[in-house]
Amino acid sequence: MPPDRHFDSGFGATADSFHSAAEVLDSGEHKCGLGLSSSKLPVMYLYRHANELYLKSILTILHRRFSSGFPQVRQNDFPLIAVNGKSLPVFTVHSISHLYRQIHTLLEANSKQIRSIGKTDWSTVLNGVDELIKLIDDTDKTSTIFRYPMTRDPLNDAKKSSFKPISQDAAVAEAHCRTNQKMPGVKILALKNEHDEITETFIHDENPMAEVAEALKQLVGVLSCTQFGMLREFMNP
Repeated sequence: MPPDRHFDSGFGATADSFHSAAEVLDSGEHKCGLGLSSSKLPVMYLYRHANELYLKSILTILHRRFSSGFPQVRQNDFPLIAVNGKSLPVFTVHSISHLYRQIHTLLEANSKQIRSIGKTDWSTVLNGVDELIKLIDDTDKTSTIFRYPMTRDPLNDAKKSSFKPISQDAAVAEAHCRTNQKMPGVKILALKNEHDEITETFIHDENPMAEVAEALKQLVGVLSCTQFGMLREFMNP
């Protein structure tokens, strides 16, 4: 169906598409990254955006299901998100931490109705994801870190790079170690000056921001199941 015919205006279906695309590009021949730099940023962005969309779907489901007008739903009726004392339209908020907190606010405000109609204790389903939310949001509050090569966050820009600075000695030692232990090779880039002298050396990081990448995958698994379950339980009068 067209997105405007979905109970959540298509947030969940679009999240599913981004989630599936991330899984395809995170497997097989693309597992080691994409492009000349073997970057994993596109995959991490897809996971990150899927998480944001699942959160917005859950918010829209809760907002519409427990509005006074339900089962009549206005397709232009979307939740507002509390951010620094202001109520902002859901479309303008990209911090998954703010979206997540708003979900808890709605769950608490409608707890009696939820317990009376639901088969699931939704107040506890998201327990345990707080650390994942914090890690991801600390890395990318505005949904830009995985989309652009440079942002206003130089520390995380350096962490996300597929190539990291390394001394010449360390690069040689790493190459010898991999050879002796019959491990797969590694990409090493050396820059020379006009005198043919090596001035800088970089080594390919096969798993940049590995902890964040794993958090993105864990969170999207929880949120996709939560969104599907809520939609099944709450979409009927």
